[in-house]
Amino acid sequence: MKIDIITIFPDLFPPYLNESLLKRAQKKKLLDFHVQDLRDFTEDRHHKVDDRPYGGGPGMILKIEPFAAALQYIAGDTKSHPKSQNVIPSKVEGSRWPILRTERAKSKYAKRVGVIALDPSGKQLTQKIAKRLASYDQLVLLAGRYEGYDARLFQFVDERISIGPYVLAGGELPALVLIDTVTRQIPGVLGDPESLKEETHSVDGYVEYPQYSRPTVIAVKQKNNKTKKLAVPKVLLSGNHAKIAQWRRKHAHSLLSC
Repeated sequence: MKIDIITIFPDLFPPYLNESLLKRAQKKKLLDFHVQDLRDFTEDRHHKVDDRPYGGGPGMILKIEPFAAALQYIAGDTKSHPKSQNVIPSKVEGSRWPILRTERAKSKYAKRVGVIALDPSGKQLTQKIAKRLASYDQLVLLAGRYEGYDARLFQFVDERISIGPYVLAGGELPALVLIDTVTRQIPGVLGDPESLKEETHSVDGYVEYPQYSRPTVIAVKQKNNKTKKLAVPKVLLSGNHAKIAQWRRKHAHSLLSC
């Protein structure tokens, strides 16, 4: 999968994308990340990406032109490179990509593309959405800032996604959350694909059973200086797989009431 990110803070992404599972997945050619600096797609010498909203009000709105030029460039139009003249692409009826179909067909990544704006007013990200997006060939993530996007930009967007009912300073953290959630669904990214089968939210409403590891018993000193022993449930040490499975089913939903 190819993942493009459009942001005004490109330096925020490499430290996370180049570590752990994502780093290994890139080495295995499962993931291909490209971070685009929105300011590179501006025309003025100050690299201005925002402006005051029509009708008045506080804050600044992200302009449509830099995003449109960046989308056009990602889609394969090299004339939209930051050093070239930026032109707002035409939206073709029936196309979900902001350039002509004939041009889109030239892109080796054009099989299934999703253009996603990270937006607190969008639909909330779920495991179900993550699984669907994991089947795409390419995702293009728009990380907003300030008071949001010029609403005309949504003409070139397939989905608006939020990571929760709250507002952050920008879309960079939501973009990373979406990347982390989606990419682990791609075969080969996780070391053990069995990890996906019974994890929390693998099915709507499902919360995974408690997990334990060594040592079998640990001693914890309490506030009254007394020692309390915390032990692994005996059934998990029994070797009886039927009873273990029964115990896990019983405790799988227990966290829902917490």
